[in-house]
Amino acid sequence: MRKAAVRLFGGIMSDGSGRRFVLFLGLYGIAAAGFCETPLVSCGELNRNISGQGAKMMVVDVRGASDFARGHIPGAVNAPYDGIEKAGLPREGVLVLYCGNAQCPWSKLGAKTLENAGYKNVRILEGGVLSWTAEGFVLETAAGLENKSVVTAVAGIAPSKLLKIMDDRTAGIIDTRSENDFKIAHLPGAKNIPFENLGSMFSVLSKDIEWVVYDRLPETAKAAARQMTERGFKVKELSGGLQVWSARQYPLEAGSGK
Repeated sequence: MRKAAVRLFGGIMSDGSGRRFVLFLGLYGIAAAGFCETPLVSCGELNRNISGQGAKMMVVDVRGASDFARGHIPGAVNAPYDGIEKAGLPREGVLVLYCGNAQCPWSKLGAKTLENAGYKNVRILEGGVLSWTAEGFVLETAAGLENKSVVTAVAGIAPSKLLKIMDDRTAGIIDTRSENDFKIAHLPGAKNIPFENLGSMFSVLSKDIEWVVYDRLPETAKAAARQMTERGFKVKELSGGLQVWSARQYPLEAGSGK
């Protein structure tokens, strides 16, 4: 196989530019054909499984022990991604891996490690624990399941309405994106509190004003607004988030803000 590849590459180097391009695409197509994404499982499907309404799945939290202790999907086991092949996970049945959110790479890294080790039925939870909570499903902590019988409703506010009340300073604005994204562009007067840090800021946020939460991802903003609502804050989610605000060419600021 190696000799054939070397001869083909040599042929590419000696041919004209059109032939060279075609042969390169052929090699790329062969390589790409061997790559397969790990299948995804939706939050709804996993919840039905946990409720006993589907084929049995083992849920694996690939985050660190501290994140797992603060809140994890009920019944999940903790097997951090960087040592998952040594966790002794069963080879029979379906394993569903998850981490923090859709951008977190750990579940994908853990899945590939297991697949390379010979595991056949590995899945990834779509959107991670962030999507799980955004859809209103409960988490489990060391103290037991969250005491939640109904999904907390999240109110929305239209960008046009927020624009009208911004000058009145009657509402505080929270941007739950990363610090780097916030510095590039954010709503005027917004306070940057990355989603993962939101819980630690509840003690210093005022409950005397109404808060508006936004993010690039709607599930992140909904999860943040839901957390604040459940803790007694008056809060709304900016409908459409930063994307709709920007599309309407409403004002933005750059820098570290307040």
